Amino acid sequence: IKFKGIKKAKPVNKVFEYIDKAERIIICPSNPIVSIGPIIGLSGIRDALKKVKQKVIAISPIIEGKTVKGPADKLMRCLGLEVSCVGVAKYYKEIIGHFVIDKKDCNLKSEIEELGINTYCYDTIMDSIKKKIELAQFVNDIKI
Repeated sequence: IKFKGIKKAKPVNKVFEYIDKAERIIICPSNPIVSIGPIIGLSGIRDALKKVKQKVIAISPIIEGKTVKGPADKLMRCLGLEVSCVGVAKYYKEIIGHFVIDKKDCNLKSEIEELGINTYCYDTIMDSIKKKIELAQFVNDIKI
């Protein structure tokens, strides 16, 4: 997978200031390859996130080896990545300090924690406004 123009693309300078000053940075459960990948692929973004990784929280888009929606599982497989929350954690391990996985994958928590990532189990299926709010509150309450 190639992102045309990614080597020339540059984030605005304020982005780095905002990353440094942010109380926490949340990577939502989007496709790590084609949604989040291009963002962290921008010049300097990965390095900036590495410096503040203890305040970066990601939510896994993979539950029980499948995506809730979209092609993330197929793309991960094509790139030789493990299609699981563990695979997502390995993909993000340099830039995150905290990872929220679905409670159905809680049996994989220790495997992710072995990567040096604080891991939390919660219901990450956001099929109602109430559940979206509850997940957001849970993530906001994680001690940084």
